[in-house]
Amino acid sequence: MRLLLIRPPNRHTVETEVPKAVEAENVSYPPLALLVLATFLRGASRHAVAILDGQLDDLDDAALEARIREFAPDVVGIGAFTVQLVDVVHTVEIARKAGAKRIVLGGPHVNDFPAEARGLPGVDAVVRGEGQVPLLALLDAWEEGLEPRGIPGVMVHPDDPVPDPVWLGDDLDTYPIPNRTLVDPTRYRDVLGGGKLFTTLVTSRGCPHRCTFCNTPRHKYRTMSPRRICDEIQSCLDLGIGEVYFVDDTFNVTNDRVSTLCDEILHRKLVFSWTVRMRVKGVDEPLLRKMKAAGCGRIQFGVEQGTQEGLDRLQKGVTIAEIERTFRLCRKVRIRTVAYFLIGTPTERTPDDVRRTIRYSVRLRPDFVMFNILTPFPGTRLFDEGVKEGVLDPAPWNRFITHPTPDFRPQLWEQHLKRDQLRDLLQHAYRRFYWRPTFVVKNILQVRHPDDLLRKAKAGVRLLLGR
Repeated sequence: MRLLLIRPPNRHTVETEVPKAVEAENVSYPPLALLVLATFLRGASRHAVAILDGQLDDLDDAALEARIREFAPDVVGIGAFTVQLVDVVHTVEIARKAGAKRIVLGGPHVNDFPAEARGLPGVDAVVRGEGQVPLLALLDAWEEGLEPRGIPGVMVHPDDPVPDPVWLGDDLDTYPIPNRTLVDPTRYRDVLGGGKLFTTLVTSRGCPHRCTFCNTPRHKYRTMSPRRICDEIQSCLDLGIGEVYFVDDTFNVTNDRVSTLCDEILHRKLVFSWTVRMRVKGVDEPLLRKMKAAGCGRIQFGVEQGTQEGLDRLQKGVTIAEIERTFRLCRKVRIRTVAYFLIGTPTERTPDDVRRTIRYSVRLRPDFVMFNILTPFPGTRLFDEGVKEGVLDPAPWNRFITHPTPDFRPQLWEQHLKRDQLRDLLQHAYRRFYWRPTFVVKNILQVRHPDDLLRKAKAGVRLLLGR
């Protein structure tokens, strides 16, 4: 069969009130999940598989339809995120118009809402969990003219039982190294990077932590071996890639795992720059020095709040002292940092409470920050708590999940501060951090190319003007 995997164009994303200057600087990452899936299917079957990244090319309807017709797929597979559900449904419509015989959805939205996803118009099946083996079984059944019932992780007929548990691979080392040439690897970039060819790589699945605002699937935590990870890194280097972002939900679940991986990178003399997402818990100077020696140039930390009360309410499991110590250590070993903060949380009862977190972000001295207004998503503990306390109404989300419309705006935690207040505070947060003279001078001195200076200047002006 001919299978076309599509990442939909991104036009109607459900987001918090992010300033347009920040939206304009959004990073375009390779469609790693589709690359993993396509590589597996091409190696394990005779099905013809291709990838169409509608987000990268920002394809309009006519161009998207033409590209689908050109491949003439028997099956279209679409990666679905809840926040992109309007674009997903629209892509389903275009794929049908272009002649696709069957359409399958997979991805995080299906993991959370499998029955609702199967009920969307034009959808023939959904795959819940990691899609390699279930999708292969589904394609084989369709090709042989069989009725695909009872495939683990697959829901075809509306009256099928919801796939539970989701299908998960136990040994990540058995997955083939993704063929990154299935898309043009030279077209993806890291806006905070050094300008080299860039890609993403995942070394583990799942997250054992339980932050109340996070909707990362609560599946079992599994890891790749350092040998397998470095084999994939080498394949990236062979393509001329010089920057890698490890997109694990949490990279440092244990220090020993990170240290062992660094040892393997150093042993193989793999030279590249890399970025990770980590918790501040357990970070120490020997680990950071080894990471630095192995090429780590930037660490992204979810700080979220500037008070212990806020951290405890979100069940971050860390202390203010641990956060400050970790950022001091990163400066000491000269690893750049990005700090993520949330505003509009249950413990921020007045504008001054939010400003306290903004001031804390400056005192912490990260190299970059990202502020977001807290948006409780269905499936998170915080959403359930908000419904129970009467702060949140589940009905709007329920309507959106079954009948997505572009005008949908997710609820915020407006128990104390209203949306307009939070938007103004968000603008203030970005201006307060990024328009400090010390920050502006520091970044001018770090500019590597005139285009980089122009891009940063434009973003800065937009932030200053509130656009």
